[in-house]
Amino acid sequence: MGQGITSYLSTLYQRLVLARDLLVEGGTLYLHIGPDLSHLVRAVADEIFGPTAFLNEIIWKRTPFAGSSKARAKKFPVNHDSVLFYVKRPGDYYFKHIYKDYSEQYKARFKYKDERGWYRKTLLKTYSRETEMRLKQENRWIDPVKPGAYPSYRQYLHESKGRQVEDIWGWQGDELNNGYGNVWEDLNLTNPMAVERTGYPTQKPEVLLDRIIKASSNEGDLVADFFCGSGTTCAVAEKLGRRWIGCDLSRWAIHTTRKRLQEIEGAKPFEVLNLGKYERKYWMGATFGKKGEEQRTIYEYIAFILKLYGAQPLSGMQHLHGKKGKAMVHVGAVDAPVTIDEVNASIEECLAVSQSELHVLGWEWEMGMSPYIVQEAKCREIKLLLLNIPREVMEQQAVDKGDIRFFELAHLEVEINKDERRKVTVELTDFAFPYADLIPEDVRDKITKWSDYVDYWAIDWDFQSDTFMQGWVAYRTRKERKLPLVCDLHTYEKPGTYTIMVKVIDIFGNDTSQTFKVTV
Repeated sequence: MGQGITSYLSTLYQRLVLARDLLVEGGTLYLHIGPDLSHLVRAVADEIFGPTAFLNEIIWKRTPFAGSSKARAKKFPVNHDSVLFYVKRPGDYYFKHIYKDYSEQYKARFKYKDERGWYRKTLLKTYSRETEMRLKQENRWIDPVKPGAYPSYRQYLHESKGRQVEDIWGWQGDELNNGYGNVWEDLNLTNPMAVERTGYPTQKPEVLLDRIIKASSNEGDLVADFFCGSGTTCAVAEKLGRRWIGCDLSRWAIHTTRKRLQEIEGAKPFEVLNLGKYERKYWMGATFGKKGEEQRTIYEYIAFILKLYGAQPLSGMQHLHGKKGKAMVHVGAVDAPVTIDEVNASIEECLAVSQSELHVLGWEWEMGMSPYIVQEAKCREIKLLLLNIPREVMEQQAVDKGDIRFFELAHLEVEINKDERRKVTVELTDFAFPYADLIPEDVRDKITKWSDYVDYWAIDWDFQSDTFMQGWVAYRTRKERKLPLVCDLHTYEKPGTYTIMVKVIDIFGNDTSQTFKVTV
């Protein structure tokens, strides 16, 4: 890792192997890549899928070239990307030709209408006896107006699918249709105020994915994008009635995709699943080894995390694993949330050795821990910090660069109001944001209150300790930057005690959840 193109191609190789294994037998793969790397990526994909599985290199002209004169000085300008088209099983795969609708100018030629629809009169200069009989039988034959003139027939607009995208080239009447076939010049996202724009730097236009998904799938088929970015593939697949899976390492990419899908009218329910613990499978694998090997690997894991945190390891303690300055350090398990009991046990051990500061590092946390446990520790004269172990610790490149930073857990506060009719509202009253020093100074100056750190918040009105079921949601969009802090009125059907979960997603895409009990 961390070796430029070599690292990139190595990572891509592993993912393409998995993608090939996941494809159905008649499945297809479209690989979008820049022109500077397309030749290298094609060599990698050829090795995995086989050279006969390669069908096309589609040239997508992104936008008209708008580079500086310096960029054009000693080479031709670059204004395209490549889309490599592979199949899993050459000779046996699904593909459907895509048709482009006729222009309004062309449709205007169909000026007549009958019970079948709009039609135009098309001359028949040459025809067979069989054609004449067929057209008369279909009531489409039109006799010539004058003796010696050519007959004509009714050509209906609705009977034409349009023109195949790959067949359109050059001038069509008064229209120039450039760049079709495997050179697509008609698809771009040049308007910065376009409705679909999310502000994501690598966003692709929906029309590009619309063409690809229609060509290689039917309604109900499964479409997967393993670098989903701003969620264009997922959004288009949803609109076209396909099932979909989107994956990304970036929290912000997942959050952007989630908001985009929620804005689709009639979108089906979907789940956001955090597979972060699988990134830690290197350490979890020891569970299946011998007991001595398992213990050794646990010690190695704790030492690894302590080193990244800048702490020195300790021995002879049951719950305290290290020390950083005056603070004792506890490292949470690799495959389970840090529990309240676990923190309390670490506090007890701190008190036993007369230490007054404790830092707890964890991947995941028991619901409702913060800020309750911090206040409890303060009452016992222990300064307690709860710190997230960032997922970047599993990325060698980030470790080598020293980019690992541990941040305190965010926490939120709400006010719940109810009446005797089982009607409840929730108001978000505070959000503690621990990453403020990551925000650029010019942006930080524009933040005036705690709610500016919140991009999205949602409520599950009856949390069952499993999947978060979104019952109400509010989030910022590019057009609407204001965020309501009071939810709509919710009515419970039956009296009882319910668990409300509130989820907040901050401006970096990190989510914080807390549960609250309400009796109605």
